[in-house]
Amino acid sequence: MRLRVRLRSGLLDRELADGCAPGSSEDRRLRAKQLLDPVTRRRLARSLREVVAAAERPGAAQLGSAVPVRREAVMSLREGLLGLAERLELPVAVNPSGVARAAVLLTDGMGPLYSCSSPHSLTEALWWVVDGLQLCPPHAWRCPVLMKLDPEHVAWTCERCGAVARTDDPSVKPT
Repeated sequence: MRLRVRLRSGLLDRELADGCAPGSSEDRRLRAKQLLDPVTRRRLARSLREVVAAAERPGAAQLGSAVPVRREAVMSLREGLLGLAERLELPVAVNPSGVARAAVLLTDGMGPLYSCSSPHSLTEALWWVVDGLQLCPPHAWRCPVLMKLDPEHVAWTCERCGAVARTDDPSVKPT
């Protein structure tokens, strides 16, 4: 299954980025777990910093098969991209959809990071990623699944983002 998920990671990232629930398939569930891994988050943050560094070198020739970044767009949003990199590295819970969106932003050669003909601006794409990192607030969860952990603790798992919230509140009853 890990090999299948690795081979399909681009497709799974797009599905998660577009809001498909991680729990709706074993492949998506595993990919969401991989995206939330601190190593993956650090790798994506490093890639964002490399994009900014590439834009800061205007005279450097692009050798190899990498698609050159849109220097002007990247430089205008330099602080936002670096802030996103910092946020990805923070040891706080995030929504796997947002991490998948960061991966899509970095790997889509026809996206706003690399192409002038993208239907979305880099500003819109950056906000799309940042919005996707937000966990579902428990009061807004449309489809929580309650799990009884023990007599005193209950955990809610959001079907949409996979987030888990625990509570000691005795009034919360599992379904």
